[in-house]
Amino acid sequence: MSPSFSALPSGHQTMLLAHRAMVTDLARITKAASRLAETPDPARAAALSSYIDRVHALIVHHHEGEDEFLWPRLRSLGGDENAIALLTAEHHELDKFLVEWNRLAGQLRTDNSVAAELARVTMDLDERLVAHAGDEEAELTDRLAPVLDKAVWKDFEKHMRTTAPLWTLRFMPAWLLMVAAPDELGGIPALPIARLFHGWLARVQSAALD
Repeated sequence: MSPSFSALPSGHQTMLLAHRAMVTDLARITKAASRLAETPDPARAAALSSYIDRVHALIVHHHEGEDEFLWPRLRSLGGDENAIALLTAEHHELDKFLVEWNRLAGQLRTDNSVAAELARVTMDLDERLVAHAGDEEAELTDRLAPVLDKAVWKDFEKHMRTTAPLWTLRFMPAWLLMVAAPDELGGIPALPIARLFHGWLARVQSAALD
């Protein structure tokens, strides 16, 4: 049986919330792009394009942190090679869709005709990311669990903090708070900052997604 959320190391909790935030946003972005395809709105298109740029950067940073730090660390500790190879391969496949997704989002600023294609690509990316997140979460509590301990998670948290773009320091905590249940706040880094910028992020999301 998998451990409860609150029993997991804080870095593991943060990862689960990040996965949830990603797929929650992708579903909302799909709907927003579909609405733009039906009813063009230059201001909404610009806001959505900017928001996608941020979410894209967060997903890429998340995957880079795993590929460049977490998987090599687990491999050095004797982690299951098949599990690591599976998750690495899924990242490579997702990268192709992330590049196309971000390209279309950039075009949306000046060409609303790409909105329908953006909605389709976002839906496809959402399905693939849901599947990948499921695989990753299962492997972390199964084949990779023997080499995952609090020290690894703490080092991973530090790596993610030190490599994150500065703008994420106010965006990321609030982004996680948006999807966290009341008993999941332990997974939110810098919780006071998350609460401080919660309203700001809600306004940014409303301009882009609602």
